[in-house]
Amino acid sequence: MNMRFSKKLAFGAIALASTVVLAACGKGSSDSGKNSDGSTDLTFWTFVDGQGTFFKDAAKAWNKSHPKQKINLKVSVLPFDQENQKLTVALKSGSGAPDIVDVELGQAAIQLKGTPQYYSLNSALKPYRSVLQKSRLDNFTKDGKTYGLDYHVGEVVTYYNTDLLKKAGIDYTKIKTWADYTKAGEQLKAKTGKYMNELEYAGMFQLDSMVAQQKADYYKDGKVDVNNAAVKRALQMQHDWIYKDKIARSAVGGNLDNDQFFAEMNKGNVASVTMPAWYMQRMVAHMPKLKNKVAIAPMPVFQQGDYQTAGGGGTGTMVTNQAKNKKLAAKFVVWAKASKGQAYKIWENLGFDPIRTDIWSTDRMKADNDYTEYFGKDIFDIYSKLSDQVHVVTKTDSFAPTINDYILKNTLPSTILKDKMTPTKALDTAQAALKKQQSNQ
Repeated sequence: MNMRFSKKLAFGAIALASTVVLAACGKGSSDSGKNSDGSTDLTFWTFVDGQGTFFKDAAKAWNKSHPKQKINLKVSVLPFDQENQKLTVALKSGSGAPDIVDVELGQAAIQLKGTPQYYSLNSALKPYRSVLQKSRLDNFTKDGKTYGLDYHVGEVVTYYNTDLLKKAGIDYTKIKTWADYTKAGEQLKAKTGKYMNELEYAGMFQLDSMVAQQKADYYKDGKVDVNNAAVKRALQMQHDWIYKDKIARSAVGGNLDNDQFFAEMNKGNVASVTMPAWYMQRMVAHMPKLKNKVAIAPMPVFQQGDYQTAGGGGTGTMVTNQAKNKKLAAKFVVWAKASKGQAYKIWENLGFDPIRTDIWSTDRMKADNDYTEYFGKDIFDIYSKLSDQVHVVTKTDSFAPTINDYILKNTLPSTILKDKMTPTKALDTAQAALKKQQSNQ
């Protein structure tokens, strides 16, 4: 789940603890840690109200199917920053942490530094690994141990406003490469005055996905490598779209996951956006005028052999080392997301592409819901064809947050927001600065 949208949802949710008791409450507990009715108390923190609701429902379903392992799940929805602050203090002090917690991908890189204060999910994952998207497990894996399980794959696609493109005589199915995309953008601008897209300078989804689709990264052999040819190629193309080709502009609000940009898309001022699958939820919720006017397509590529997708965003549900019953908590977390029935609910209730990909081709994924009514019933036909191409740039290395921060504070503002530096110069400058920081660690 994207951090900025998560913050927005969390602040709009019931701010602090929303507590639910999901088994008949037994007063008092035994020496085994169980309540008198045999149930076990577990606490869960999240920063998204919808994810809190998902786990409340999951706990009810768990209790029905696991009557001898019932749990009382107490769910707390906190603002993103507050959750991270409280969690950091609790993990460092050794007390006060929840049993289970949602940790955004970027924060996971920080939380997993040094000796992880989380419980490995490896044992609980054994029955499910073969049907789960490996790249999403890798995001939360350190030294062979997987500590978090994501809600979604976050498969990146390009969403086209077909109504707007048709007015310019453009067939989106003919767009196969970024060169094709650029030409289509020039035609669109000439005939309608509209932009083909907007570019993030306060977000990394576009740059990350265009780097990842080239099977590249910001690292090489564990060392920072932000000025490699693939990164330069991606940033140069984005820069050219704004300052040379004139088919794009810097994103209103800085990124593509805010109300300002939603309004631009909804008004038909922008013809496309390249974002992860979870962006479907944003379109359904915030762009009602585009219903039945948006096509989901593979990302254009730079050249033959590139991937047509990537992975974007992510939130891992993790079990802390302070959990009262770590084994039970881990078993519940994995079951809640990886069991077949629960994986369907991730799509039906949250609008995410489930990490369990073997269900993507089933009839149930085509059943009527808000998303199939908006985009059509073939959504997962497209995602399934791309599922073996989901490469993700490294986000959980301990130095990853430093790289992200530097690019967001310096590189993108100087090349996308303003034409202050060439992409090559900006990335060479970033490489020198980051290499020095990494060597001093």
